[in-house]
Amino acid sequence: MPEPLAPPLRRLHSAVDAQRDHLTPTGRRIAAYLLEHPEDVALLSVQELATELRTGPASIIRTVQKLGYSGLAELKKTLRSTLQRARSPLEQFGMSLDDAGGELPTAIAAIAKRETRNIADTVRAFDERVFRGAVDTFARAHTVYVLGVGVSAHLAGLAAFVLQHVGLRSFALQHTGLSLSEQLIRAGKHDALLAFSFPPYSAQTIEVSRLAREQGVSVVAITNHAVAPIATCCDLLLVAKTDSLTPSNSISAPLVLVHGLAAAIAQRARPRSLKAIKTTLSIRVDD
Repeated sequence: MPEPLAPPLRRLHSAVDAQRDHLTPTGRRIAAYLLEHPEDVALLSVQELATELRTGPASIIRTVQKLGYSGLAELKKTLRSTLQRARSPLEQFGMSLDDAGGELPTAIAAIAKRETRNIADTVRAFDERVFRGAVDTFARAHTVYVLGVGVSAHLAGLAAFVLQHVGLRSFALQHTGLSLSEQLIRAGKHDALLAFSFPPYSAQTIEVSRLAREQGVSVVAITNHAVAPIATCCDLLLVAKTDSLTPSNSISAPLVLVHGLAAAIAQRARPRSLKAIKTTLSIRVDD
């Protein structure tokens, strides 16, 4: 069964149906293009559309007005709003799980759907200003320390690895003989700390972040809620949903932010990042 049309597209289809017999052959060709290529109509200029349709801009505008629009600008605006509200690939994937039937074990389908929702919610709540601030902080830092406890320790290790490979001097704090705080003893105002903090919110992570900030270290936290305990001891806070149907917090959405940070840093410091990538590729790994 075909998906119902969004109201702006319904209006366009109804207008074409009502005016079809009153349009010239060129007008009908233009109307058919409007129906078949709404994305192009929303994004291309009238001159670009005229080139596509091999007709004049005036013919396109006349046809659009016969369909009840004040002009091409109004039609483009309504189509853009429809495209912006269209389901994202993540939402489409989530919907496809509803039709999985017996093809996937129930638990796998449910977990996948929850992961999809976590990422979609994280993207929806994305704060570009904070994200750009984090990119600036890490790009100019002498050393980026990465902190996590429990499952987040594995996330911290992966984040440090990714940041190293875009040219940053990055280290995950280790759970060794030295305490986490002792490993930051030399850190100062030229350094940064990336801290992961998720329920049940390790007191260690919060305390180390507080001490690092007191030493002048710039602290960026990734947590699951804007009012999580670590919010009081960081300079920048990125929120990632970690709802889970398993015994541990989900790390899918935090990883999206980590890889997004790495990509943005690589773009900002392209020569350094390319050098780091080439160096990594040139290292021979023995079996």
